[in-house]
Amino acid sequence: MPTPSTKRGAKLARAREEFESLLAKLAEARRTYARWEASAARLRELGRCTLDPLEQQFGVYARQLIQVFDQAYGHSTLNDPERVAIAETICTLADRMLSTSDDSEIQQYYDRYSGSEHGVDCNRFGPVLREIGDMLLADSYPVSCSWNEEEDQAQAEELHAKLVGVILTMPPQEQPALLEQADASYINADPIALRVLEIELDQGRRPGAAHLTRKQLEQSIEDIEAYLEDLEFNTVGIQFSLMVQLNLPGSTEITECIARQCVRMQQHLLEHQLENIACDVADFRDIAKLKAWLREKQQDPERAPPSHH
Repeated sequence: MPTPSTKRGAKLARAREEFESLLAKLAEARRTYARWEASAARLRELGRCTLDPLEQQFGVYARQLIQVFDQAYGHSTLNDPERVAIAETICTLADRMLSTSDDSEIQQYYDRYSGSEHGVDCNRFGPVLREIGDMLLADSYPVSCSWNEEEDQAQAEELHAKLVGVILTMPPQEQPALLEQADASYINADPIALRVLEIELDQGRRPGAAHLTRKQLEQSIEDIEAYLEDLEFNTVGIQFSLMVQLNLPGSTEITECIARQCVRMQQHLLEHQLENIACDVADFRDIAKLKAWLREKQQDPERAPPSHH
């Protein structure tokens, strides 16, 4: 029968094994986060160079098309359903433009033809978005947590002072990066990040878990697990931000390669839309062509705005 001492020894061995496993996970999670930071910078630059000019040109044509529709709205040959279709199309085009920039003239068109205000309509989605955000957080952090800002700030201040003292005893070439890391965690009042940095500095001096007591190991394991949750959440945050900014699909596991392919597809789609909307601006100045398009739209209520046909 195992004695209490052998049980304690087994628990200590398991704690050491878990600690070393978490250190490996921490290193990989940091590499993953760093890769996504670098990927995000490259993808945002790709979007800026590839998609932004096309979106800007689309905005130029969309403004002209809205003005064409506005001028045609009061034409004596249009009936009420046709005017409704024109108003809906103006609002669709205006909403797309206002989603990327504030434009008082376009907002006036939207407000006039929607019978509402664009800002009010957008605010209606606020509670829904907050509810979705709460659900996402609940999935990521199922345990109810409460933060004490004053306590976190005090702990961060104490740990920061301690770590700066340790870092300043290290080789000069290693100090800047570590001081930057410590300062960032202190500014964010993040004692967990500072405790993990303390663990890593200790590992730099004395690698392994042999010198740690079981209590020290348990506390280190708890800190690293909490930090890994935060790091994973921040990594997902980068991916989600890119999905929103670059209109990437949410149903596929995103990689930089997939994201680049999606940007290229959007580039081709925008180029096609630009060709169409340029034709629309020219064609719909002719009321007969506009009425022909409106008849097609009435026959097919799901028909996309003219910039997408």
